[in-house]
Amino acid sequence: MNPKSFNKILIANRGEIARRIIRTCHRLGINTVAVFSEADKHEAFVYEAKEAVALGGNRPDESYLRQELIIEAAQKTNAQAIHPGFGFLSENTDFAAKCEAAGITFIGPNAEAIRLMGDKKTAKQLMAENGVPVVPGYNGDDQSLEAFIREAREIGYPVLLKATAGGGGKGMRVVNSEEEMSDAFDAAKREAKSAFGNDLMLLEKYFASSRHIEFQIFGDQHGQAIHLYERDCSIQRRHQKIIEESPSPALNEVTRARMGGVAVKAAEALNYDNAGTVEFLFAEDNSFYFLEVNTRLQVEHPVTEMITGLDLVEWQIRIAQGEKLPMEQAEIPQQGHALEVRVYAEDPSNNFLPQTGKILKFDYHQHPQVRVDAGVETGSEVSIYYDPMIAKVITHSATRAENLRLMHYTLEQTALIGVNNNIDFLKGIMRHEVFQSGEFDTQFLVKYQVESQPSTTLTEEALCVTLIYEWLERSKKQPYFRHIPSGWRNNLSMLQQITYKIAGSSTNIAYKRTKTDTLECEFNDKQFTTEIIKQAGDSWIIQINGTIRKWQIFPSKTGYFIYTPTEGTVKVDTVPRYPTSQASKSDDAYTSPMPGQIIKVMVKAGDEIKTGDPLLVLSSMKMENTIYAHSEGIIEEVFVKADDMVESDKVFLTIKS
Repeated sequence: MNPKSFNKILIANRGEIARRIIRTCHRLGINTVAVFSEADKHEAFVYEAKEAVALGGNRPDESYLRQELIIEAAQKTNAQAIHPGFGFLSENTDFAAKCEAAGITFIGPNAEAIRLMGDKKTAKQLMAENGVPVVPGYNGDDQSLEAFIREAREIGYPVLLKATAGGGGKGMRVVNSEEEMSDAFDAAKREAKSAFGNDLMLLEKYFASSRHIEFQIFGDQHGQAIHLYERDCSIQRRHQKIIEESPSPALNEVTRARMGGVAVKAAEALNYDNAGTVEFLFAEDNSFYFLEVNTRLQVEHPVTEMITGLDLVEWQIRIAQGEKLPMEQAEIPQQGHALEVRVYAEDPSNNFLPQTGKILKFDYHQHPQVRVDAGVETGSEVSIYYDPMIAKVITHSATRAENLRLMHYTLEQTALIGVNNNIDFLKGIMRHEVFQSGEFDTQFLVKYQVESQPSTTLTEEALCVTLIYEWLERSKKQPYFRHIPSGWRNNLSMLQQITYKIAGSSTNIAYKRTKTDTLECEFNDKQFTTEIIKQAGDSWIIQINGTIRKWQIFPSKTGYFIYTPTEGTVKVDTVPRYPTSQASKSDDAYTSPMPGQIIKVMVKAGDEIKTGDPLLVLSSMKMENTIYAHSEGIIEEVFVKADDMVESDKVFLTIKS
């Protein structure tokens, strides 16, 4: 078989993975074509490609899931191959087959391998037949609730409900008792139907203490298969990975070799011919069980690239062209320690609720051992239509201890301003003694509290910075008597007063100007002297009580984002000095925390509710979020219904006590 040679590849994806594929293609001298939705037409990946074709629409089902439009775009631009990235159509058997029928190479495994692994029932059966250990569970045709209750009793609680066509934590629920099964079953099926168009479910035994370890595999069209070592993906929230590392601190060389051998055996059973990942559940007794094969490039593939020094996208392209694997198993290097954290637009303090908004500033630490794969840049919009992951930060060092330190430092130097995000949360994990010890499992975030709130130092100094910034802005706008300082009083003992809010908590500040660019203030029973040392654009050097820091200040709709390296970001909201005509929201009104779609409403006017009762389900950024009652009362009025699209702050319903 003579290898092909691609000179143009269409990337059927968006965001950071599209940008990452484009980089490799251009390095290899291959032209690229991007496709984009209406919501993405101003995003970086669109203009980084050599050409871009509009798909229309905003939602994935209107754009990135439209198989015929993507194939037409490839034909229109004379692209010989399509790279699907991850998510969307990357594991879609029909799409891979349609590409082949259209004479376009699908850069991924053959359609039959995708089909076999796309159904978890078939996958487990095939693996068991080929000597790969599998988790005890139920994969039956009877999809009734009664059947799942019966099988769960047989397996023993806790159990894990999983969508057979699923991945990425979608359509997945842990069920601890029979009483929980009905609600969990309905929610998992609904989420699976929305995400994959398929609501078939399976059951697996749930291990309360285990690790999630996966092996990167590669096969070629000449019958060869190898692995590129493991990634430990045990730090998860909502069953989605947020931190990945290699090598795993849980594996010794003997176990690593055994698991790697099983992973290759799985690849050989599939006649696998591109990049993939074999995922294992690793138990406390060093036993391990097959979970699934992801028939695509993984989000965390940079971890493997860092420890091996290889470009996995380049390997994908070469294998899709018909070339043999570039290296044999014994030649694959494993050097140092690599770590990846996923940066999400979400609120860790509020059950990781996804966030939307405009990125006012995105900047990160430039370092030869640091890599940042980002879908956003300064000015980008984080919309409701796609997953809230917006960047990946990857570091590489000689040892794990050195790498944890480098990652923490890198996150300190990362400025992501404009949307709530999980950077402080990730820093907290890096500092946690259990994570540092390596003795953790997939329940880490359930078992342990991670420090992620702004420090007292940050909040107090951010208030001082906001105060002096606003004072200067008022001085600039003073229309009359410019020689008299803002806030001047003939009673010098009377201090000016102002109130700010941080995370809903108010702080009243008394202050006065003492000399040019210097304010003294009092709050929290403390005194602060704030002096501006230097200022250029949004960057300030400010001394507060003798300590000098660099600050950046970004006005927002309700106040300011205040950022300083090492301490992080805090949002300071202003409080109007005088009442406005706009009525304040009632404490008894439930409002939308983000734009999204109403999936289900569980209450109606006149219903009595108790604290903790579910009220409705809101879907946003590919995730379902249940809104619960925060007090008891009676539903007064409901303003939304299923399938409604709502904006942020839309009133869902009101209650009366």
